[in-house]
Amino acid sequence: MIEMAIGVTLFLTASLGAAQLAISALSAEGAQSAALVAARAASSAPVPGQPLLRLAAGQAAAASTLASSVVDMAEVETCASGQPIRGGCGLPQECVQYSGENAGAPQPCLDPSVTANGTESLGPSPKNLDGRQNPECHTADCFGTSGSMAPCARDVAPGRLFVCIAYTSWPATAVDVWIKGTLRTLVPLASAAGIDALPISVELRLQVEALTP
Repeated sequence: MIEMAIGVTLFLTASLGAAQLAISALSAEGAQSAALVAARAASSAPVPGQPLLRLAAGQAAAASTLASSVVDMAEVETCASGQPIRGGCGLPQECVQYSGENAGAPQPCLDPSVTANGTESLGPSPKNLDGRQNPECHTADCFGTSGSMAPCARDVAPGRLFVCIAYTSWPATAVDVWIKGTLRTLVPLASAAGIDALPISVELRLQVEALTP
């Protein structure tokens, strides 16, 4: 009976470990696919007067793709979740009117769910860009410096994923997507993200199309 108990324990541990590896691989591939889906949606031509419309569409597309790959191992946090998220939800929270690359006074971004007329000069504030127009940009690519990337730049609790998205400049030339967080594990596991937490981090940059007239 003792030998059987030890054997069954080892068998179950090995089986759960194999399942964990398979799920981890599937989730990692799902995160890669979600980042690409988000980048493709967000890189469509920005709409004049609605600088967040494409970004919100990209974030929603990524969340939908992730939902089918992470199952119950994580909750995907977005602006559409309806819950206040400290530090933002991965979308710009502030916009400005631009004259060339010169930014004007900050103002609230137009709600991406509402159709409104506007000019193409309305865009995310410099602090919500991921390129050289951002005062915090001190490197060549500046990936992750945007204020809207803050949820993905910090450590999060196990079982939470953020989809952060930002243009690199305004007028928009490229979009950055960062999917970051941790998954719950099936078996006890220690990783860089902590106990029983599997880290996920996917970064992607894609060129955008011309501005819609």
